[in-house]
Amino acid sequence: MKLLILTCSTGGGHTSAARAVAETASEAGAECVIMDALRFLPGVEGKVISRGHTFVYRHMPRLFGVGYRMERRGGARAFRVTCARGARALRRCILEGGYDAVFSVHVFASFMLSELRRRGLLNVPAAQVATDYTCSPGFAECNLDLNFIPLGLRDEFIACGLRPEQLADTGIPVRREFSRGKTREHARRLLKLPKSGPLVLLMCGSMGCGPMEKLAEGLSAALPEDGTLAVLCGTNERLKADIEAAGLANVRPVGYTKRVSLWMDAADLIISKPGGLTSSEAMAKRLPMIIVDAVPGCETKNLEYLTARGCARFVPVEDIPAAARELLLNADEREEIRGRIEQNFPQGAAERITEALFGLAKGQSRG
Repeated sequence: MKLLILTCSTGGGHTSAARAVAETASEAGAECVIMDALRFLPGVEGKVISRGHTFVYRHMPRLFGVGYRMERRGGARAFRVTCARGARALRRCILEGGYDAVFSVHVFASFMLSELRRRGLLNVPAAQVATDYTCSPGFAECNLDLNFIPLGLRDEFIACGLRPEQLADTGIPVRREFSRGKTREHARRLLKLPKSGPLVLLMCGSMGCGPMEKLAEGLSAALPEDGTLAVLCGTNERLKADIEAAGLANVRPVGYTKRVSLWMDAADLIISKPGGLTSSEAMAKRLPMIIVDAVPGCETKNLEYLTARGCARFVPVEDIPAAARELLLNADEREEIRGRIEQNFPQGAAERITEALFGLAKGQSRG
């Protein structure tokens, strides 16, 4: 099988999900190609969407939340119309590439595929995955063959208009390294971290958004005497420079890194905004989490999903340092959280998705 996996350059999480499925599908014998769906839009539209999304997400989170609520009420028509303009170029790519199936990890790519289906020009099976713990605006509007969704949310997706037979309860896919990681000791050795003492990981997505400086300062003061705070700043170079300039002795700022899995292996606690992929990766690590409600919208739904199951804690930003110290000093509570994560987040989402995609492609070839 030759599989086209479509992502979007609007944050690192979607591409991480794409790589997770490419990893398992390749192991199963598929030839996988990952592409940014925004490349199919005419002119500079794709770059405008990507850069605009990053700017609003990092600097104007409240506006991002307003847009999300508007889309939730009235549908994502503006984005659907814009993305439809990339459908013709995507069809050419599918035909020339000889793909047997297409898998989308972002609703913008799904809009393009759905437009091809509407025109009767989609000649291969197509599926999409929800990368947040909710039915996000536009997801149910896409007419694809199969929809992979988080566990325990079938009723919500049906209420949004999807038929039960269109749904596969698989969970959100994460790369193997997040479920198979290294020991705490080995990870710390590789990262040149202290062998003993608690390590707190502070991160807010690949864009480094949210009140990171304020939190770094508060956590630095609240940590136990032998504690270390690692701040993963993502692509936010200014944030890294500002934290370095603050000169906090027990704080280690880290720029963009591909070693997030290793940092999670080394950590005792993660403090992060509840992005769908970041949350899923932390859950795969069985890593206790305190949530930063930095960007309203789908991530608020993620927050509700995780806290309702007791798999993460949420307190106001100003209370996070004290909550982190309390959790670090309470090994029993951390163990209880790990147990609830184990109960609610079984491993193997990428494998379940891969199996279904092979089934789709096989069914098409028989047809």
